[in-house]
Amino acid sequence: MTARHVCPILIACSLVCLPAAAWAQIHPHHAAQIRTAAKQVKPRVALKKPCTVLIWNTPPSLMDKDPHKGYCIPYGEEALRAIGEESGAFKPVVSDDLAMLAPENLRQFDAIVLNNASGAWITPTAVDLAKPALKQLGANAAEVEGTLRKSFLDFIERGGGVVCIHFAIAANRHWPEFKELFGATFTGHPWTEQVGVTVEEPEHPLVAAFGGQDFLITDEIYQYGPPYDRSKLRVLMSIDPARTNMNPRWIDRKQTDFALTWVKSYGQGRIFNTSFGHMANLYSTPHVLQFYLDAIQFAAGDLEAPTAPRASRPVRQNVPGTQPASGLEPGFFSLFDGRTLDGWDGDRTIWSVQDGAITGQTKADTGLKENNFLIWKDQVENFELRLKFRLEGGNSGIYYRAQKRRPGQTLRDPLVGPQADFDASGRWTGVIMEYLLRDVLAERGQKAVIDEQGRRQATPLADPAELLKAVNVADWNDYTLIARSTSVVLQINGVTMCELEDRDPKRPVHGWLAVQVHVGPPMRVQFKDIYLRRL
Repeated sequence: MTARHVCPILIACSLVCLPAAAWAQIHPHHAAQIRTAAKQVKPRVALKKPCTVLIWNTPPSLMDKDPHKGYCIPYGEEALRAIGEESGAFKPVVSDDLAMLAPENLRQFDAIVLNNASGAWITPTAVDLAKPALKQLGANAAEVEGTLRKSFLDFIERGGGVVCIHFAIAANRHWPEFKELFGATFTGHPWTEQVGVTVEEPEHPLVAAFGGQDFLITDEIYQYGPPYDRSKLRVLMSIDPARTNMNPRWIDRKQTDFALTWVKSYGQGRIFNTSFGHMANLYSTPHVLQFYLDAIQFAAGDLEAPTAPRASRPVRQNVPGTQPASGLEPGFFSLFDGRTLDGWDGDRTIWSVQDGAITGQTKADTGLKENNFLIWKDQVENFELRLKFRLEGGNSGIYYRAQKRRPGQTLRDPLVGPQADFDASGRWTGVIMEYLLRDVLAERGQKAVIDEQGRRQATPLADPAELLKAVNVADWNDYTLIARSTSVVLQINGVTMCELEDRDPKRPVHGWLAVQVHVGPPMRVQFKDIYLRRL
């Protein structure tokens, strides 16, 4: 038993102050840093009544195998204790004693914070079953666990709240109601690096610690699986793919929605979950501690905040340099202002604006050793792209749902993914391919289907030679690319060049949009009237 405060004797369970093994692992210097940061944190609202919060750690029987035992658990424990004591917003009671979850004991608390607590902690051990407080809950381990499960859920349903920090959502995988309670399961941490964060609801009280603004953060960032469903949650923050490496090793490429923080209701109670809480330095960062305090005040019922689900994601703000498209169907916006490369990233010795068009140009002395790209500063998933292009020599194309590659990797190009191609010879015009990856996906004049095993079959759509006659050589052409889920259609001057049905589970489903200049002979490619509509 490791409760840190003397509490009332309840169903024969005496909560005494004992030394904390987790606390002993923090260097005094780090504890002082945490305490200094906590002094800067203030309650967002006045307390409705005195508040007591249970800080729940991984129980001793599981702590030896807990990956966070010497890391974020002790740091989180000290930080949560410090913000309660320094702010006066709540009285912290830190424990890893399963008897604390007995019904009579839970009644003393207004909220519970799951401090990275992991493993099947709801399941009593033989040591737990020997405690008088738990003996009264059932005749055997299964009955006691059943009572504890009900006690935990009843506590929330009757008006309590829970704050779930980082890895705590991965606990109790054998307990279906636990997964439903928090709305998701942990399926991995693709990122341990800096990521961009989109604040989806800037006016929500629980993102006020970040000023309601998008931001960057370095932490171990999670992806979540079933029962995750936006229609059952109110997502407050999510990954910003435009400012995040979307090609980490363990990412689930079928996912496009990477939520980071959400809230929900459960009966009369409140649930808060956040991915943030792995890096030790976060626990001495004042605005992160304010974020946690706001969540605790919400869970305890002091800070009012909406929890009604929002099934749809907020409409993204346009990337700088874009504006609504006049004269087109609703939903289209312009990616190019006709004057600057605002909203695009690329080598300005190759890419420029000439004659009101984005221009990529190489010369005999350019010395291009790999394909070069001008990348739009946002990512795409399902979309319709319309533009005009003109090509003088060489090879070019439109990359979509593409992935950035780090310098020094085996394949040489900095960007890889699907490409809607065109070239001066006509060989690659109207073709969809993945250079350096799956090669040709759909030839001009084909309707290609790639099945779930990655096998490709193609049927004729039209005569490739006749289709090529629709293309204006060295002059302007209208180019349309429509990508919706597994379906892709490529048109030039209103003529369908090829169609692709890509059911390969390894296919990219979202990624960068870019235009290309290819290695080889000198060339000049131009793009203008670039419009995009998300589908």
